[in-house]
Amino acid sequence: MSAPDTTAATVRVLEALILEKFKTEPFQNLHMLQGTVPSSPAHGGTCSEKTLSFLRTARRGGFNASLHSGFIGGNEIHRLARVQIDGQTFFADVGNGWPALKLYPALMEIDYNYFGMGFRTEIHRHRLVVFHRRNGMESRQLEIDFRPRPESEIMADIASRLDQGTEYPFSNSRRFALIVEDRFLFLRGERLEIYSDCGNDVIEGIAAGQVPSILREYFHFDYDLLFGQSSPESPERSEQ
Repeated sequence: MSAPDTTAATVRVLEALILEKFKTEPFQNLHMLQGTVPSSPAHGGTCSEKTLSFLRTARRGGFNASLHSGFIGGNEIHRLARVQIDGQTFFADVGNGWPALKLYPALMEIDYNYFGMGFRTEIHRHRLVVFHRRNGMESRQLEIDFRPRPESEIMADIASRLDQGTEYPFSNSRRFALIVEDRFLFLRGERLEIYSDCGNDVIEGIAAGQVPSILREYFHFDYDLLFGQSSPESPERSEQ
């Protein structure tokens, strides 16, 4: 197999892993809103937990994968993975709340669509800029500096993010996202947004007490798996 064929085959394997993570490990901040962290990869989490889970699996598979960081709104608060394949650098944004299912090449701009929404990249000197399209609008989602930071520094940032009171775009509103069958579901505050290649739908007015039943009915996910018998009212208080 030629080098380009080998690279393409490796990319397909890693993108299959990304898809699996988006299907089995939810992006969710319900623990963060309570000031805790998930106790198991099966509980998912925010970009930090999801990226670290991806790295553990990728490294066990023999892939050269490292922890990387990105900028949202000019702040270095996002975590993702950097992967070396046949001397080329790619980025896996498996910790994205939205379904970023493709590897981003460092040296080639890409544009792709899933679930009725799109992602594209632009190369700006030493940074890769990622744009996200949905509902006819495009926004600047993420900037990735090609220059890596020591992994120990990023891990220290992850360990202290709750104590330091780091502000995220979702700091004051609940999030829970997962690919379920042929749809991408995203609980954002009091809205459940449902995306597919056939169109979008929205369910409004979801109160805190309805979250367990919403997770069970739409996400096929057991709320008790996350919190045991904890009351769902705690995340709601963080939204006030």
